[in-house]
Amino acid sequence: MKSMKVLAYKNVGEIVLEERPVPEITQPNQVLVKIAAVGICGTDVKILQGKHAVGDNTVLGHEFCGTIEGIGDGVSTMKVGDRVAVDNSLRCGLCEACRSGNSSQCDWLKDKSIGIFQDGGMAEYCVLPENACYKIPDEIDDVTGTQVETLGTVLNGMNIVQMQCYDTVVVLGFGPIGYLFAALAKNMVSKVMVTEIDAFRIGVAKELGVPVFNPNEVDLEKQIMEFTGGKGADIVIDAVGSQLENAIKYVAPGGKILAFGMDSSVQATITPNTITRKAISILGSYIGQNTCQPAIKILQSGKINMTPFFTKVINLEDGVSSFGQLGLDLETQKSLPKTAMKIVLKP
Repeated sequence: MKSMKVLAYKNVGEIVLEERPVPEITQPNQVLVKIAAVGICGTDVKILQGKHAVGDNTVLGHEFCGTIEGIGDGVSTMKVGDRVAVDNSLRCGLCEACRSGNSSQCDWLKDKSIGIFQDGGMAEYCVLPENACYKIPDEIDDVTGTQVETLGTVLNGMNIVQMQCYDTVVVLGFGPIGYLFAALAKNMVSKVMVTEIDAFRIGVAKELGVPVFNPNEVDLEKQIMEFTGGKGADIVIDAVGSQLENAIKYVAPGGKILAFGMDSSVQATITPNTITRKAISILGSYIGQNTCQPAIKILQSGKINMTPFFTKVINLEDGVSSFGQLGLDLETQKSLPKTAMKIVLKP
């Protein structure tokens, strides 16, 4: 039986390079994908910190693309040789949430996500259902193709918050998600600024060409008020998952807060009267909803600058050592200074 290399989750702080059999198609609706590239997501880091649910012995990696090498008898929209990106968040399509246009709340997907509960893209091959795959054009290279689903999640947040061309926007946190929000907003709104405490990522923000401020070095509330002419930001995006209390301070009366970053360990203390009196809208979003196809169109157009986004491309075999560059010492579980924005692995 043909074997392949994978990176598999074993325990908190433990991800292992090992050999496994190449998976086989067992259902009519499945395709076999030879993986071309896979990104390391902040969720992968949180999994290895013990801060995110994960399946036992799962092959990680949910940001990936590749080429179809085999198809099941029931596959009708894909063929061998198609290049595809993957939406890892499978939904049932039948529950009330799915049929009401709120598929991110599908109960079925809670333990079905590819690369989290089902084997994912940190491997040479992966078997996927046909409906998880999206054809990508030649204009999108393999490295960029890893970010179709990621950008799709951000586009869903953009749809929910409904940015206008006259808005001022503050993005709290300039990791990969903050980058994508800022890059899109830069093309859409009157003014956008970002916050970040990590020196490497501050440099990336400057390379993208957006104003960036370190809350450890400036009075951020004062800076935001100056940036917005004294009224606060029309839209504040928490791309970290711990900034709701601050977002309420920074948002303008009648403004909107998008709670996007996820950290289940964080609790916030808020004064409801402030929300009522300032007429603030607080909105939540975390995955895409019918936004992978629009993400492909945006990446194909080249309208957002993805060059600073990608720090390096390395071999799958070197993937374990890359987590330190993303800020996590796997052995000690201590935080490290980051030296990368997005690392992409190639099998």
